[in-house]
Amino acid sequence: MKKWSRNEDLNAGAAEPGLAAVVAAYNRPRELRLALEGYRRQSFFRNHHQEFQLILADDGSGPEVERTFSEFSDQVSFPTLYLRQEDRGWGKLRMLNRAVLECRADRVVFADADCIPHRHFLLSHFQDCGEDAVACGRRVDLTESVSRALTAEDVRGGAVESWTWLARNALKRSVDYGEQGFYLPRPIARALNAFSRNRKPTLIGSNFSISRKRLWELNGFDETFTMPGFGEDTDLERRIGQTGLKIEWITYRAIQFHLWHPLTPVGDDALRLAEDLKRKGNGAALKGLRELEKEIAGEPADRRV
Repeated sequence: MKKWSRNEDLNAGAAEPGLAAVVAAYNRPRELRLALEGYRRQSFFRNHHQEFQLILADDGSGPEVERTFSEFSDQVSFPTLYLRQEDRGWGKLRMLNRAVLECRADRVVFADADCIPHRHFLLSHFQDCGEDAVACGRRVDLTESVSRALTAEDVRGGAVESWTWLARNALKRSVDYGEQGFYLPRPIARALNAFSRNRKPTLIGSNFSISRKRLWELNGFDETFTMPGFGEDTDLERRIGQTGLKIEWITYRAIQFHLWHPLTPVGDDALRLAEDLKRKGNGAALKGLRELEKEIAGEPADRRV
């Protein structure tokens, strides 16, 4: 496991970060660069005078991803943390759990490195949901041509957040769920949720937040899943439902712009495992935060980070 941090001690004596954003990454440095530009312009600090901690959970990417994050970390004032494990196949859930063990904030937002956050993305997750609820936003899906045309300058200038840009590309069918890219006041956003294409709140692994305390009660993500498709959200949503925690939409508020990439195949093994765990009805992950914490504690000191 590789680990380094930046800006942890800039403000000695300051309060812990009000929020931690955990961004899952695996290769695709160009997409990561665009997403990081979105985090650079977050309104969270200006509104709450609190830092947020940005954690990159790298599941074994090539060196360009670390280099991209390092350059970014040197340019910003908020705390950043880089975590990387060796590439031994799909290990995203282990990386997410490791990030939770390292995070310093009481509330954690989960996102992917191919999603550009709206400037109010973190602020919405912080404001719009309490400890006893899980907040879930949506994302605007961009086509391949639009994704390839976007530049870091576009993101810095807020191009994708422009109502004219969204409307124009929605009319051209260059985006999907374009209507959910419009940032709206909270009362209007809540009223419109009743008319959304997805009325029932559904957990999306790339855009949700939960209190760290509640996530510990669930034992985090279940590392029994060693393939994509269910462990990041479907299994976690099932277990959340058994605890009485409420999942709340914060659409039109916690907005992401999802950069195009080839679809990640979901194997039958993941589906079978999800169905098997559903029948078992477990509330806590079979292999999650507690197991990982014990594993790390048992490592030789020279391997522990």
